[in-house]
Order: sequence, then C-alpha cells, then structure tokens
Amino acid sequence: MMYVLLGVLIGVLLPNQSAINNRLRASVSSPWVMSAISFLVGTSCLAVLTWTTVGTVTFDPRLFATEPVWLWSGGLLGVIGMTTTVVLLPIIGALYSTALNLTAQVVTTMIIDHFGFFGVDIYPANAWRLTGAIIVLAAALLAVRAGRPNPHLNQPTPSPIWYLVGLAVGVCFGLQVVINGQLTGVLGSAIHAALISFAVGLLVLVLLVAVTRSSLRIRVPAGERKNPWWMWIGGALGALYVAGVAFLAPLIGSALTVVVIQLGLLAGSMAVDHFGLLSAPKKSVRPLQVIGLIFMGVGVLVMNAPEILA
Repeated sequence: MMYVLLGVLIGVLLPNQSAINNRLRASVSSPWVMSAISFLVGTSCLAVLTWTTVGTVTFDPRLFATEPVWLWSGGLLGVIGMTTTVVLLPIIGALYSTALNLTAQVVTTMIIDHFGFFGVDIYPANAWRLTGAIIVLAAALLAVRAGRPNPHLNQPTPSPIWYLVGLAVGVCFGLQVVINGQLTGVLGSAIHAALISFAVGLLVLVLLVAVTRSSLRIRVPAGERKNPWWMWIGGALGALYVAGVAFLAPLIGSALTVVVIQLGLLAGSMAVDHFGLLSAPKKSVRPLQVIGLIFMGVGVLVMNAPEILA
C-alpha cells in the first residue's frame, strides 16, 4: 500500500505542473518552446540527481548493442503523446480526450502486464484487477464529466479518426510507463532512467522548435507586471513524475501505476480548481466529482485486494 500512496502523491502534483506550464505558455511564442523549456529544466534537475545518486550521467554504450531499440523510446513516446494532445484538445474537447487517454492507458498496460510483454513481470488480469479497473474508469469518467461545462450543441461533429487518435495517445503514454520501468531495471536507477527519457524528449523538442522556427523571446503577458519565478519549475515536477512512474511500474505493475497516478491527478486537479492555486481560475468542486473520486479510490483498493488480504 505504501507504493500505491506514493503513486497517488505523485499524481496530486501533476495538475500543479499543468498550471505552471500554462503560465509559462503565456510568456512564450509556442507550445513547443514551452515544452522544450520544461524538458530542459527537468533534464537539468535529473542530471544533478543522477550524478549525486549514481555518480555519472552516462551509461555503458554497449547497452545499445545488447538491449532492444524500444528501450530508449520512452522520451519519444512522451513527446508524441504530449504534442498530439495539444492538437487534439481543441478538436474533440478535454472530456473526450481525457476519457480516451485514460481508457487506452489502462487497457494497454493491463494487456502488457497480463502477457508479460516487453519482459515485464506478469500481473494476471484476474477478476479483482478487471473489476477494479472498470470501477476506476467509470468513476474517473463521472468525475471528469461532472467538472466540465455542457458542450456547445452547434459545434460540428469531429471525424471518428480523431477519437482513434485520442486512443493512440493513451497507448503512447501507457507504453512510456512500461518502457521507462524496464529501463530502470537495466540502469539500476529510476532517476537515471528518467534522465535518459527526458534527454530524448528534449532532443526531439529542440528539433521541433528548430523546424517550426519558433521565436525564443520571453514576454510579459498583457495585464501582468512581471513573470513569476515559479513558472520555470514545471519541468522539475515533470521529472518527479517520470522518475516516480519508472520506479513504481516494476514494483506494482504498469496498470496499477497508471490507475493510482490518475487518482492522484484528479484529486490534485480538484484542489487546483477549488483553491485557484498558482493563478488558476477558481472553480467550485461539484458533489459528483467528489463521489467519482471516492469510487476511484474504491477501484484502486479492489485492484489491490489480493495483496491487502494476503
């Protein structure tokens, strides 16, 4: 249960990263520049932590020959998922994007855990895990739906292809969890694995900034007197998330890792909305959101019931 609580805590911090990055986005020219800055900060933090704990930020280059190519793709998958979400949100909306993302992540990681793909330890999709996962998904959709305004009925219906893209984003994030967990086993350090993932993502984002010729100028948004110092630390929270996931996935399974992170994420999102943290606009939490969050917790307990009852 200690690892489950750690996953929830990591998830609680994620909405703060979103609020921080949203403020940074207001001061730069494009989302790619914002993401590149965030990844640069995260990579720098992880480099210091890796040097402190491991004694080096490099690794044996012979691993490129002895380990599969996919082991190094976690950062690339993260960037693909993140950049695709930026495009997808205005088209299908946050509700459908969140629902498809979470569903695909849970299904993907449960399949991988059940069959032991990518060399992970096998966590069979037994009745407890399947029931718990269904409860979590239903409760999460209730909480997300309760917190969204009613959709505009005059908007055109998006092509079904975009909903498939939303599922693909969740698959990317689910694979990233699994791959970074396996990289942790190879390198012997979750922090070192997170550094490699961030470094790959940073390289991809720098190339995107170069290709799109995005301006690197930092400005103060209209109505603001200056840029707050905290708008630069989103990457540090992102680094904590990637390192935490890489640490937890080999210990409790990829599917349960995804679920507990999402439980914490929704709880943190409600706190950010309710209290207006980090300059986010205040939005009252609705009773159905709280009910959904409670049932997500029940679903996590059901998924983990064999270990709790043992």
